Amino acid sequence: MPPLLLLLLACPPTDTVSDSGTGPTGTTGDSDSAPTVVEGDICDHLGLGRRDLVEDLEPIQELDALVPAFVINTTEGEWDLREHWTGCESFLFLQDEPAQNRGWPTPVWDRDHADFLETLPLNTHVFFASLDSKSDDRTAILEALKEELDDAMTYMDEERQAWLADKLHYVTDRGYSVADPMGDAFKSPGWGSAVDRFQRFRYIGSYADWERYDSSYGWFEPNLAMVTNDARYYNFEAERDDWMAVEDATVVPVFVGEEVRGSTTVTVELPDAETLAGFDTLTLDCTQECVGDGEYGDCPAWDYMAYLYRCSEPVGDNAYADTPCQEAVAEVSGLCTVDGVETKTPCTEDADCVTKAEEVVSCVGHEPAIAADTLPGQCVDPLGEVTDVTHTCNVDGSGYDELSCGCSTEIGRWITTYHREGRWVYDISAMLPLLSDGGEQTFRYDTSGPYEVLADLRFSNQGKAERPQETVYLFSGGTMNSTYNDGREPVEVDIPAQATKVELATVISQHGADGNNCGEFCDLCHHFTFDGDEGDSVVHCFPEATTPTDCMERVDEGTVPNQYGTWWYGRAGWCPGKEVPTVMVDVTDQVTPGQTASIQYAGLTPQGNAYDGSATIRMRSWLVVSY
Repeated sequence: MPPLLLLLLACPPTDTVSDSGTGPTGTTGDSDSAPTVVEGDICDHLGLGRRDLVEDLEPIQELDALVPAFVINTTEGEWDLREHWTGCESFLFLQDEPAQNRGWPTPVWDRDHADFLETLPLNTHVFFASLDSKSDDRTAILEALKEELDDAMTYMDEERQAWLADKLHYVTDRGYSVADPMGDAFKSPGWGSAVDRFQRFRYIGSYADWERYDSSYGWFEPNLAMVTNDARYYNFEAERDDWMAVEDATVVPVFVGEEVRGSTTVTVELPDAETLAGFDTLTLDCTQECVGDGEYGDCPAWDYMAYLYRCSEPVGDNAYADTPCQEAVAEVSGLCTVDGVETKTPCTEDADCVTKAEEVVSCVGHEPAIAADTLPGQCVDPLGEVTDVTHTCNVDGSGYDELSCGCSTEIGRWITTYHREGRWVYDISAMLPLLSDGGEQTFRYDTSGPYEVLADLRFSNQGKAERPQETVYLFSGGTMNSTYNDGREPVEVDIPAQATKVELATVISQHGADGNNCGEFCDLCHHFTFDGDEGDSVVHCFPEATTPTDCMERVDEGTVPNQYGTWWYGRAGWCPGKEVPTVMVDVTDQVTPGQTASIQYAGLTPQGNAYDGSATIRMRSWLVVSY
């Protein structure tokens, strides 16, 4: 079922009515009843926040650019945004021949009218514009569409009909003449577009319907109702912005638009340790923007992994930065000589030179390579683990370089979108202890790219009774097969006597596709047992991985909608275009402060058996102690 928010915004659960006969729910319409009149505006009705209209703008066909106030000619006269701006609505601009429908036999406006109206959020205006060059033909096309939508609307409850009455608009001008940048978007790239609740320009994504796979086309036929996913997402974004505005966070920019193709590392300055100790909440705000023209053609095509790591740091300062040393010297090849005459034959020893019995040969000028001097050093990772590494003499022998420490402590994970941009903001408070030293720290962003990445750490105090003080690493994943659990020993964790809350934190995403089509599309379970008490285990399973629309139903939770791939399918622990969440489970009652807890992990089938296949489990798990 769709999330509750979608039901509230898109389809209030009231009786349906029709002009005559029986509606889809079995109710009979009463055509003689007086029409319902709604009072107030949609913002008050839905309890939505408002934003002021921004004036004096130029039209720019660029994602997220602010759109000037527009006037559009409709069948009901001029429609002026200034007169109708409520501050809580979004606006969709849909043409009858979008690029996404080209090549398909059924025009996108010819069906799915009821589904479109039932899932359209009530705070969304829709402007329908025909691309036909002849005025009479456009009129006929729009009249036919209006008739279909009006008929579908009669099966809805009267209140919903009343709210929708002023939301559907039929544009009399040819679509290409609609106010820019929307009219320009009809020309190129040929997509529909939108103005979101922030007054920003957006593209409408894919119309593909998961139920309409056509083997002759090798893809999924369009459905008009899919565009409502974009409008749902605009509501999610606005609500997210509302709570971020009152979060009162200290924001530390980590990445500020760097282009990432593979990995990029940056060093930033965090607040000092004393300041960090005053925060009880950490959220991660990450945006992946497309390089170049964005969703118009330069966004990467696939749902790849993306990670944010905090790097290990050297233990102490580099005491050898100015200590003279032997730098690395490359080998110099010699040349063979024959009877004292130099040739062009390279050599490293006399034996490399070909000789005749009467000739004297030798290798002249060879110098062996000299390895750079090294000195021992140590790195410490954010979890407190110390690793022995080495300083290496720099290229001119004037001193030793800084230690090359690893960078593998994951603090954030996402799945990239199919051909669309995305932004994700979510709680990673479990990672607060890993940053608690404050000061200068190094981070790495890792994804296939290319993306222009913006990532902020948001520290705040939300008045919680306790804050995370210790984060102890537990278990990783691997290839889940018949031997996956072999050799997995319990992890012993000393629980501080002052602990008032203990939580199990996990980030789990399953991938791959073995002979059982298992990995992302199957339900496997992850059991965490405390002190051998299997009856009180924490178990994470993924039944949603077997459903066709789970990720689409999570648009209201942040899944980027209408991606150009099979984004709608449920996956095991993840969705394309969404963060992989840090899941927190309170296990305070399963441990004893002042004693050692023994935690065991096993990956099993839902029936409790070892899995005899080959699924890739990407898992990080921690025990988080708060007081």
